[in-house]
Amino acid sequence: MRIEQRTAAINPYVGWAQDHPACLLPSPSPEGLRQLREKSGRPARRVLVDLGCGAGQFISCLAAASPWDDCIGFELRYKRLVKSARKLERAGIANAWLVRDEAGRFADYFDPASIDTVFVNFPDPWPRASQWKKRLLNHALLDALETMLRPEGRLCVKTDHAGYFLHVLALIHSRPTWRVADFSNNLHGRGRPLAGCPEAGVETEFEQLFRSKRKAVFAAVLTHGIP
Repeated sequence: MRIEQRTAAINPYVGWAQDHPACLLPSPSPEGLRQLREKSGRPARRVLVDLGCGAGQFISCLAAASPWDDCIGFELRYKRLVKSARKLERAGIANAWLVRDEAGRFADYFDPASIDTVFVNFPDPWPRASQWKKRLLNHALLDALETMLRPEGRLCVKTDHAGYFLHVLALIHSRPTWRVADFSNNLHGRGRPLAGCPEAGVETEFEQLFRSKRKAVFAAVLTHGIP
């Protein structure tokens, strides 16, 4: 029995991931993503990228609200990808695609200076100091973003972890070509959207849970290309 077959026998979502060829790339390649995007038959106004799209609440709402934009989500877990694909199909969304790959490899799939906004919603905070090297938001990711974002492109971050939020702000402060366009220590208590990124108001599954528990959400819009 092939490795893929054995894996699918243990985790049925591995097999189900093959059932959504119009929006889900379980074995992705830059060429495969390009072909899916070209099938939409219209030029994209913007390219919006969701790093760690989870079960698809955010990207499906984002794509529905932005039908002239291309929305691409990255996620490793098969179960979450299948749930995301099902949400997109049920809503009839044709401008969003899902890539099964590590979020840190997103730059392999795009041309330089072609992305308008990257969203990072509630990444694993890896709270212990010995784990910080595993955090998604680090200097290597910012290096990639500086190449892939258009001039004045945006990075929108949301987290429930105060320490991680301070870590992100410190990273940005250390890099002269980045600035904090807007931020909030309590996104849902401020009564207005983040400046420059109204899409940050779209809620994720985690965010809805945190709101129900009255837990603060930290958020920031970070802009690259302003000297």
